[in-house]
Amino acid sequence: MKQGLLMNQVLATYALNNVENSVCKNHTQMFKDGLRTFEPWALNMFDASGKIQSGILLGNLVEFGSFKECIHIKYGEIKGKHCLLKITPTLDLIKQILAFRNVTERRFPKVRLIVEKSVLLWSICVPDSCPKNDILRHFNKTFIEMSEGLNLVVSLQDEHCVTLDSERKMGLEQYISLSILTVFVVTVGVSTLLEAVLPSKNTLIASFSASSNYQKITARRTKNDLDCLHGLRFLSTCYVVVGHRYLMAMFSPVINGLEILDWVLNYSSTIIIGGTICVDTFFMLSGLLVSISFFDHVARNGTFNIFTFYLYRYFRITPTLGIVVLIYATLIQFFGSGPLWYDTCVAHLRPCRYYWWSTLLHVQSYVNPGALCILQTWYLSCDMIFYCFSPVVLYPLWKNRILGLFNLTLAYFLSVGVSFYLAWVNEYEGGMPITNQLFETKYFQRHYIAPHARASPYIMGLGFGYCVYSLKGRKVKMSTFMNLSGWITSGALMVASVVGCHSFQEENHDYNRLEASVFLSCSRSAWTVGVMWMIWACIHGYGGIVNEFLSMFVFRVLGRISYGMFLLHLILQLFKNGANKMPIYFSNFTAIYDGCADLLVTVFASFLFTLFFELPLTNLHTFIFKNKKVQPHN
Repeated sequence: MKQGLLMNQVLATYALNNVENSVCKNHTQMFKDGLRTFEPWALNMFDASGKIQSGILLGNLVEFGSFKECIHIKYGEIKGKHCLLKITPTLDLIKQILAFRNVTERRFPKVRLIVEKSVLLWSICVPDSCPKNDILRHFNKTFIEMSEGLNLVVSLQDEHCVTLDSERKMGLEQYISLSILTVFVVTVGVSTLLEAVLPSKNTLIASFSASSNYQKITARRTKNDLDCLHGLRFLSTCYVVVGHRYLMAMFSPVINGLEILDWVLNYSSTIIIGGTICVDTFFMLSGLLVSISFFDHVARNGTFNIFTFYLYRYFRITPTLGIVVLIYATLIQFFGSGPLWYDTCVAHLRPCRYYWWSTLLHVQSYVNPGALCILQTWYLSCDMIFYCFSPVVLYPLWKNRILGLFNLTLAYFLSVGVSFYLAWVNEYEGGMPITNQLFETKYFQRHYIAPHARASPYIMGLGFGYCVYSLKGRKVKMSTFMNLSGWITSGALMVASVVGCHSFQEENHDYNRLEASVFLSCSRSAWTVGVMWMIWACIHGYGGIVNEFLSMFVFRVLGRISYGMFLLHLILQLFKNGANKMPIYFSNFTAIYDGCADLLVTVFASFLFTLFFELPLTNLHTFIFKNKKVQPHN
């Protein structure tokens, strides 16, 4: 009798009642009968459905059930269908739960962005004949009865119900994309064989040859004063990859979600939260190299052709980017499956389908900042706009030093002023908002990825490049005191730029409009000054062990595949998360461990990508432009 009462309770919860669809009604009755007699298929269907999980008050809001077990169920006409229900609490209920984590009313506005769109995800396995309306009606009634007085809203979308037959099939666009990628791979293979058998070297064949391109990646070249840039570039890339792994952990369902609120208050978290500033290293390096290359070019040729200046740069980076956009727009939906796979694909596939053109024109920071195709390529949009702007600064420096320096200073302060104005008018908090809705925030769309708010480090790089070029070949002497003071000052500026955002997360810190605006507009310049000193010291022989480390040969090799790492790493991270079949546990150890794994996989994938796609396209581009006097790209 006890067993029967328990079974009745189980069936009342997991077997649909008041079903309108006749086929679903019949299959549901078969499920009830099968579960009472412990038939394997029915037990699998019950076993694959979610149960009330532990740790809800710790932020464990996701119960995925057993996705694979559910969709592989087959018994006669009955097949398993995995559905993901979303249960949305009210803001008052969220506040009550946060009270268990000692989150006060005063601190709540600081964490609201993290928790305000929280939903409980609960999975169930039902016969595939059951339509969404019957499923939602039953579980809406069930959850209302179980949570009386909590005002929960239960929802279900057709796209969140998955069967084994619902996986998307390959179409014409996928076959075209695969054909294009295959042509590259076959061309590289054939070129490699031809290069090995032909008696004389052919430049065009060598451009696609894997053997020649491998030698370019691993070549040892004569050391120069700027070798430290390879280490800075690669280590900054590593910082970005690990930082994005933390971001992915925050975007993913975690079983200890509310512990993130405690993590934010630790100073160790600012290494990640404030680490977004490392992107300004790339902006400064880009400006530095463009500036040096510009002055070297005009010194040798005495002329400057702005048309080829722009054309060379555009075709240097865009075809490679186009390959990745093609993969995003047509193939990523086949990279995995899972309860969250649909949401992942919608968030990252659709922008590339609708806005691929703005990505390839490098204008998406202005055209569609809320729907970025390949999230990290906002950087390329900014960098391309900065590159187009650079002659406004560099040309006057070439023609008239005094006028050029005045123009450079004006451009820098104008950029800082715009950043300050936007932060002041919109009352942005200091630092990056901590939320899984980051890409929807006004700060991200209108400030963080806006070229007019991010230009100051690039402009500083242009000026720094002018100084480096002007002093090329000269011996700069510094006293021990000056050298030591420079290192201490640069280190202090960089640490302050990263750690400075911590105070904005503290409960007792009251928002100060001036403080936040100054930090957002000036902290990036402070970080850039620190990096510039490191480069300056390394160039002029005062870098010591730092220069030896940053100039290591391994960084030169890894630096040559860094563009591939930049383009590919977030694909691997995003779709690993989207294919998760269970929530993860958030901690510094797991995030760093996974970040190191991301780096290893990304380096391997980027090496192949560089070998088969980037270098052939770059070599072809160089082959076409080889007879033109153009400004080399950094």
